Amino acid sequence: MPRPLTEIDYDRERLGDMRHLIDAPHSDIFDVLTYIRFPLAPLARSERVQATKATGLDGYEDEMRAFLEHVLNGYETQGIRELEPQRLADLLRIRYGGVNDAKRALGSVADIRGAFIDIQKHLFSHRPAA
Repeated sequence: MPRPLTEIDYDRERLGDMRHLIDAPHSDIFDVLTYIRFPLAPLARSERVQATKATGLDGYEDEMRAFLEHVLNGYETQGIRELEPQRLADLLRIRYGGVNDAKRALGSVADIRGAFIDIQKHLFSHRPAA
C-alpha cells in the first residue's frame, strides 16, 4: 500500500514548492503529481470548477445545486482543504445556520454527504475538453 506523502518528507510547504516549480500556483497537488507522472498539463482550480459546474450538477434539485456551487466556489478560492470531510458540518452551518436547517433544505445527512462526495469525484475525474 502506498505511504502518505507526509511520511516520506513531502509536507505542504514542499508540495507547494513543487507547484511553483512547474508554474502551476493555482493548481492542486493532484494536478501537480499528475503532471509529474503523466504528460498532462495541470489544471487551475478555476478550470476544474468551471467544468464541474457545466456538467457535474445535473440531476440535483435547485437547493442542493446551490449548496454544491457554494462548496465549489469555496474550493476555487480557498483550495483543497475546503473539500475535507470535516468541513462539511461547518459549510452547512455557514450556509444554513445548522445541520437541522440544512436537512430541511437539502434532505438527509446521507444525501448531503453523498452529494458532497460525488461532486468531488466529478471534480477530479474529468478533464475539461481542450
